[in-house]
Amino acid sequence: MQNKKFPPEKRVLTMINAFYVSKSGAKNYQYYLNAVANNVANINTNGFKAQSVNFTDLLYSEKHGLQFGNGSRAVVTRDMSPGGMQSSESGLSVMVKGDGFIAVQGADGQIAYTRSVNLGVANIDGVSYLVTAAGDFVLDNNLNRVVIDDAQSSITLKAPAEADGESGYTLGVFTFVNPQDLIALGNGKYVLNEEAGMEAIPDTASTLAQNMEETSNVDLISEMAKMIAAQRGFQANAQMIRTVDEMEYIANNLNA
Repeated sequence: MQNKKFPPEKRVLTMINAFYVSKSGAKNYQYYLNAVANNVANINTNGFKAQSVNFTDLLYSEKHGLQFGNGSRAVVTRDMSPGGMQSSESGLSVMVKGDGFIAVQGADGQIAYTRSVNLGVANIDGVSYLVTAAGDFVLDNNLNRVVIDDAQSSITLKAPAEADGESGYTLGVFTFVNPQDLIALGNGKYVLNEEAGMEAIPDTASTLAQNMEETSNVDLISEMAKMIAAQRGFQANAQMIRTVDEMEYIANNLNA
């Protein structure tokens, strides 16, 4: 609707700040719902860690001696608490019992960390390496690739906390001061967040559970409640945008 008093090219609209505030709210509830959807989609993904979205208010503006808010900002975090345990159908698998992560290395040389993996043995240039189902090399505490003795009929895996000098292979298990800062790569792997100054610390407390897998730590009931909250929050902000738009229309046509 054109303002009859001023032509469109000269009309200046002063948008009510609530429009932008509600827009930020609707956008952030969309992020919230995206995180919930991803959690639910991975409820049966071994080793998956649920994401959560929190909101924080933005900087305030001052006008006529009054402070006005400028909306919210979404902050996405990850719940790194351990999942459950279940027996593995894989011939060789292992999970960490505790707060640690197993170190692995991709074909590109990048070192990543994982909580639960299915394993196998790959012979490369006459050397047998312990590898994950994705083809990553499993590392020891010195970040060297674990080499398997072909003469052994069975493979026993241990964490540094369990190393007793007897037969078996000790895997590299590490912890982090703020594990929620790890960057997810997918397939249950994480890398250090260099911007956060993260360092891998040798874990002397966690143990390994062989032939076991860590289940997802997603709580379906909690995610359903979050889904309802996200839906209601988005609807409320969308309604606020429509209300503000109607108010702007009325204000722009007062002198029409």
